[in-house]
Amino acid sequence: MSALVFEARWHRIQRSREQGYEELSDFLGRYASLGPLVRCGLVRKREEWSEFQRYYGYVPTEKGESYLLYIPDKELVLVRPGKSAPLFLALKNDPAPNAPFKETYAEPTKAQFAAVEEMRMNAGRDSWRTKRADVLRQHLMLGYMDLRSFTKRTGAGEGGLLREGLVKPRLERTSDQHLNIEVTKDGEAFLTPLDNFDLLLVNPGMELPLFNRLDPDKASYWCGLP
Repeated sequence: MSALVFEARWHRIQRSREQGYEELSDFLGRYASLGPLVRCGLVRKREEWSEFQRYYGYVPTEKGESYLLYIPDKELVLVRPGKSAPLFLALKNDPAPNAPFKETYAEPTKAQFAAVEEMRMNAGRDSWRTKRADVLRQHLMLGYMDLRSFTKRTGAGEGGLLREGLVKPRLERTSDQHLNIEVTKDGEAFLTPLDNFDLLLVNPGMELPLFNRLDPDKASYWCGLP
């Protein structure tokens, strides 16, 4: 079966090249990292593993689709014709080019989407809670991560953020539906607040850098991988 999949994929790559597409691995180069694509919000980790997946399970976001074409049945990501140069320029906007990034660190996102569905089900007729779940889902599709999911995996959470000066207590909280903390200038590289929905999100591709900032001893294994 694997040989058949490989052959079908290879033939699709060949046909796509004739049509002006470029396979993502060819565009990036053999040893290049996906980190810039992730941090620029152009690809995100898929929901589940696939036996024949490529690119460590990353697929284009809605933003990335302007540059990239994803072919699910062939597990291919192609750079669209005429988009190689614009994509190259877009990656120059990498917000954290020196941040540690390991493709194998990020886990499939199914659990995060399942948590959103549970939030939505529990919202009942509360329009704010329903909207909150919908907004979180939209951001997961863009590659963000809810801080609670980050904490569940790493054990590092709001206390660590406060100690590191990445957030600070909010002096005046106008509503229970707002965050009770504020992101500092130092924290903006790692975090995005959605204040009106009481959500604090880890920026795309910044889970490992944030883990390394909060608990370098535990994160050292991942950061040290080749």
